[in-house]
Amino acid sequence: AIPPPSSGTHSKEVCGKQGSVGVEGNVCVGKCFECSVPYDEIRGSRLCTVCRDLVLICPKCQMKLREYHCKRHTTWKDCYFTFLEVFDEAELKRQGKRLTEIRDGLDPPSEYRNMRRTLMRQITKVSKQVKRLENGESCVDRDALRRCRTCMETEDICDGLCWGFWKHSSVACDKAQYETLHSVREEGRDGSGSPPLSISVGNVVEPGPAWNETRHGPRTDDDGKRLRGRVVEVKSWGSGGDAKDCVAVLWDNFRSGSKSGSSFGASFQPKIYRWGVIARNGMSLYDVECVNKE
Repeated sequence: AIPPPSSGTHSKEVCGKQGSVGVEGNVCVGKCFECSVPYDEIRGSRLCTVCRDLVLICPKCQMKLREYHCKRHTTWKDCYFTFLEVFDEAELKRQGKRLTEIRDGLDPPSEYRNMRRTLMRQITKVSKQVKRLENGESCVDRDALRRCRTCMETEDICDGLCWGFWKHSSVACDKAQYETLHSVREEGRDGSGSPPLSISVGNVVEPGPAWNETRHGPRTDDDGKRLRGRVVEVKSWGSGGDAKDCVAVLWDNFRSGSKSGSSFGASFQPKIYRWGVIARNGMSLYDVECVNKE
């Protein structure tokens, strides 16, 4: 089990993409990217929506913003968003126009190849969402919950402990949140009080009830068949306690163009999934489900 976070003054932490940390005592030496008030607390869930660099965002600005932008991408803050479900056709078209203007202004193209490619992908994404709205395949949801840029889960599920350093960090959440989540994990309960399901190496699994297609890709392979694989390891997700709430799965028919495939490399490599991880709302999350036990 990890120790609870300190209730004292936060020290300055400086983290890059890899989460390297430096400390300069108990003096606030940072400021909010948005309003410039003194602030120096960083969390793994506060990332630039474009490049996923860590950003310093004060609590007040966190409540106002759905997504965050780092200093390098501050000029994109009115047109570049990862989650588009809250925007109507007119807003999306304005975003597309602005993105195109920014891309066309990057000259010579050879010096801005990666940035132009990033913008083009977003322009295409916005155009597809406009078409979905026009065809009635999607609808605008102004009240959609904010999502974590890392795990793509809604804020009622993600507790900010979804990646790397913050899975073990003593500054990942405040004391009250820590005690609540830690208590639930130690008891091994979901919202109904049921214990975590058992699973072993060798069990056959398929995408389960908490499978997030935005993060993992479709539930089916290139031929439309449901994904099926075998558990090769059972371990702790690393977000508090010692529960075996994570499984590594080697898929038999992995989708070649899936998001997980591009994230983890070759399709023959095991992929990591939650197995009973406790969400912020107290429910146990199962990315996969057993279809056969040996």
